[in-house]
Amino acid sequence: DVCLRFLKECPWERLQMMREAVPNVPFQMLLRGANAVGYTNYPDNAVFKFCDVAVRHGMDVFRVFDSLNYVDNLKLGIDAVGAAGGVVEATISYTGDISDPSRGKYTLDYYLDLARQLVDSKVHVLCIK
Repeated sequence: DVCLRFLKECPWERLQMMREAVPNVPFQMLLRGANAVGYTNYPDNAVFKFCDVAVRHGMDVFRVFDSLNYVDNLKLGIDAVGAAGGVVEATISYTGDISDPSRGKYTLDYYLDLARQLVDSKVHVLCIK
């Protein structure tokens, strides 16, 4: 964020230079599902294009997450990264305490169902954060 907003650097040039300097180290980034790297939803084609350009400039692994675990937003990121040829690390945002029966929504079954949906989406890695 600093290199773009304050130093006015091109993020793609920076990524490409880093890739050239360390060619054998996988690079990982965070992708906020339909929000990509911003704080608002972007059109599907913009998310797909962003992921394509990121992979072409050296990004390898994309940790795709949605703070509300909204599967449709996650799937957009998953599909965009997959189409670009990146490694998809789908992320479950863990909230609550599954051992507390008074917690109604975020139960073990809730998380198991979410994990199944993500695995069915053909992700490479499943992450819990």
